[in-house]
Formats: sequence, C-alpha cells, structure tokens
Amino acid sequence: MKKSLTRRRTLLTGAAAASALVTPAFLRADAPYKRTLNMQSLNSGEKLKITYWVDGAYDKEALKRIDWFMRDLRTGETTNMHPKLLDLLWEIDGLTRSTNPLYTMSGYRTPETNAKLAAQSEGVDEASFHMRGMAMDLTQDFRDPEALFIVAKKLGKGGAGYYPTKRPFVHVDVGTVDAWVWPGKPSEGRAEAYDRTQAEEQAKG
Repeated sequence: MKKSLTRRRTLLTGAAAASALVTPAFLRADAPYKRTLNMQSLNSGEKLKITYWVDGAYDKEALKRIDWFMRDLRTGETTNMHPKLLDLLWEIDGLTRSTNPLYTMSGYRTPETNAKLAAQSEGVDEASFHMRGMAMDLTQDFRDPEALFIVAKKLGKGGAGYYPTKRPFVHVDVGTVDAWVWPGKPSEGRAEAYDRTQAEEQAKG
C-alpha cells in the first residue's frame, strides 16, 4: 500500500514538473484570459504590442491592426491573417527564453510579390503560405537565431524552416506540418496537401 501511494505521488510530481517545463508559469496563468503579441518590423521599423484575444474571443479591431502591421510592405495590400498563425506566434513567444519582441520580416505577400521573390531566390516557395496570410518570417534572439525554429519544430503545428543566412531568420506557417533547414526546402505539394485536408474536413462537417 505504501509503495503504491509513493509511486502515485512520484508520478504526479513528475507530471507537474514536466508540465512546468513545457509551459512557463506566466503563459499558463495568462492563457485563459488574454493573448498578447509584441512585435517589431525589421523592414518598416513599426512596433505593435497588442492583445488580440480576450476571454475566449478574438478582438476584431485588434485583428485589423495586426492585418495592417503584417501587410505586404511592397504594395501596401492587406489580407485577413489567419488567427491560428497569431496563436502559433503567441505560443512560440511564450516558450522561448528571450524577452525581445518578435522581429518580423515578411508576413502577407501578394501573389505578384511572391512571384517576384521566387524569381530572385530559390528559397521562396511559389505556392507559399505567405500568400494566404498563414506564414511569417521572423527572428527574436540575435545571439541564438535558431531558438525560434527549435520551438516551432517541437510544437509541430505547421511548417518550420530555419535560414542560417547572413541575416538569419525562421519561417513559420500553419499549413501542413513540415520542417527544413536551408539550403533544404519544404516538402513539395504542401499547399495541395493542405487544401485536400481542408476539403475533407468540410465534407465531414
């Protein structure tokens, strides 16, 4: 009997410790009430710290401001950024050690902008989720630029790519799950696979 109780206490203690390691205390405490993003664009210099989700609902006005912040800076065009992307960024930020803002580089891209970039670099996917408002290129800790990638890859909630270039950055999206390190590339047909999955879920629902 004593052994059984001791083992139970040990398992409960271990589970609690594991949970604490996975989810920081401040994140667990904040999660039921609000979600806030702290971002700064490395290209425009704009800063945005905004609470976009409160008490189980997305704030429509906050989402509009985020759409503008994440606009295609080459054309000024916006789209409705996918809420799951915002939640992914919020979750990643909460699981990194850095207290820096999320330094953004590329959010929404028009098809024209994406095609131009794809023609200039092999690292740009012609069917990029950036065109759907479902992706972001960013960095945070300049001394450890891979940190964001490690967290995003472990979460496994979409695509995660690390580009250790002269100006290192991480790509995250909420498309099909995938991970790569440049000069490696994302798996082919990710956009098509995502569309098939969405069609199947709609058919079921």
